[in-house]
Amino acid sequence: MKRTNPVQALFLSIATLTALGAAGCGDDATQAIAPDEAFRTISPVGPIEYEGQQLSPQCMDGSPYHFFVRRGSVNKVLMYYQGGGACWEQLTCSVPVCDDNVNPEGGDNPNNRSSGFGDYNNPNNPFRDWHIVFVSYCSCDIHFGDAAQDYPLHVEHRGYQNARVAEKWARENFPNPDEVFVTGSSAGAYGALFHGPLLHNAWPNAKFSILADAGNGVITDSFLQLNFPNWNFVGNLPPDIPELEQVLNDGEGMVGYMDVVTDRFPDTAWGNYSTAFDGGTGGQTGFYNVMLNDNDPLDAVTWWEGSCQFNDQMRKQAIETAQIAPSNYRYYIGSGSRHTMWGNNKVYDDTTGGVPPIVDWVNAMRSRGSRWANVECSNCGLLLDGDVRPEPLMTPFEQVGDDVIIQCGP
Repeated sequence: MKRTNPVQALFLSIATLTALGAAGCGDDATQAIAPDEAFRTISPVGPIEYEGQQLSPQCMDGSPYHFFVRRGSVNKVLMYYQGGGACWEQLTCSVPVCDDNVNPEGGDNPNNRSSGFGDYNNPNNPFRDWHIVFVSYCSCDIHFGDAAQDYPLHVEHRGYQNARVAEKWARENFPNPDEVFVTGSSAGAYGALFHGPLLHNAWPNAKFSILADAGNGVITDSFLQLNFPNWNFVGNLPPDIPELEQVLNDGEGMVGYMDVVTDRFPDTAWGNYSTAFDGGTGGQTGFYNVMLNDNDPLDAVTWWEGSCQFNDQMRKQAIETAQIAPSNYRYYIGSGSRHTMWGNNKVYDDTTGGVPPIVDWVNAMRSRGSRWANVECSNCGLLLDGDVRPEPLMTPFEQVGDDVIIQCGP
């Protein structure tokens, strides 16, 4: 565990290069360093001191934590929080419903992703030239837990510490960016929403946008009261925003949270993206169906049973939040059942149901343009190519001519 000289050398070399290139803290200084052709692996070893805290990054299974960075050519930073499920007690943590380690050579490495907003050769990708910090996920606590639990299975929910270590690195290596876009998919969507307020402190002069991809906060009251505390989530809320703890203790959930942060950060654009029936065992309907059925992970297998209930609750929450914060919050609800959009090429061309391409909506979000409007598909139950579906089809999934359609209600 003491053989850390290569890692320390990497930290020092990157920090030194940044100090030399960013002495003026402006675009010209930042561009003095050539952009990276690929992501680099950063392997921090604790304890690491940051803002009065001692951070010891690790994965849920106790293995080392790694994250990834890619230097761009413009003075803008993308903070992306990886998804990978979640668990919150003995049963859910005992079966493979979440990613409990980081494989720096395998699927966790963003160098192995080249579609959607992960395609940095696409001229239509608004983030192709940005500095990117890919905050890996292996804590099963939506990037915000900080607790060791014996369920009796011993787990380390340390997502908060892991993400804060990545934040520290980004803050020191990409100082004073002009713009910061914070996002993440699935469990990473919550990482974006909950770390967003903290990142404002790291870059107080930056223009911020925060977008949750397929993490709409659709949970049951019993989960919020009985299981949510297992992550020690509340203990990590920013102390200068005490209202956040109050709304969570009062059971106001995601709508209450968004009410507070959109009011506290009125110049920040906040948003949610989801398909109407976000499905699959690892999708939002899968976890919601587990919560609806006393946390039995087997109910993730029959995820489609929660599709209509998820859609109803997700829409209600999105519409209510938009009414509370009409100036700086928007939602986008697309057709079908695909879970997450970030790494899919549909972000450039899907207009099913009369929606604008996601890339246009994201660009409007960044510019605060008139095209950044609340979006909902007109034929939301229509499945697109590649959308998840039960095999054989089960209610509410039905074959209608050549199409598969999700039909809710009588």
